[in-house]
Amino acid sequence: MKSHVLLALLVAVVVATPNASHAQKADYDAMVATHAQANGVPEALVHRVIVRESKYHPNLIGRGGTIGLMQIKLATARGVGYTGTAEGLRDPNTNLTYAVKYLAGAYRAANGNHNRAVSYYAGGYYYAAKRQRREVSAPPHQPLFAKDAERLHLQNTANANAQAPKP
Repeated sequence: MKSHVLLALLVAVVVATPNASHAQKADYDAMVATHAQANGVPEALVHRVIVRESKYHPNLIGRGGTIGLMQIKLATARGVGYTGTAEGLRDPNTNLTYAVKYLAGAYRAANGNHNRAVSYYAGGYYYAAKRQRREVSAPPHQPLFAKDAERLHLQNTANANAQAPKP
């Protein structure tokens, strides 16, 4: 008898879980909209990351120390300005504040490509952003090395002029 009750309870939990996450999504829609707009990220992208990372379970703690709705690590949250404790990231609003800020960086590094932004969010985007900054810093018609060549030419010309005998 006990095993039948336990089995029935287990089935009820498994069956109710997808509906619970759908109901929870509705609870977070306004928060997601606020944070997405504040950081210039599409709401659909934020929801996509939440579904991928936690399926709307705000108290989920991942194996690698990831926390909350968007499964952000404490160190990552600190990198975008969080000063609280790991426990504080379990609060959905706090989690969204810092995780969406981090997602915004990934979204920019991905040039608006949602698939790449999700990948960067999950694996880090430091090198992609660094590469992008280098590409943006040079004018499109002038490769990066041309700036260095021009600088060296000016230095060599100045040195040659300084060493030339004066009439």
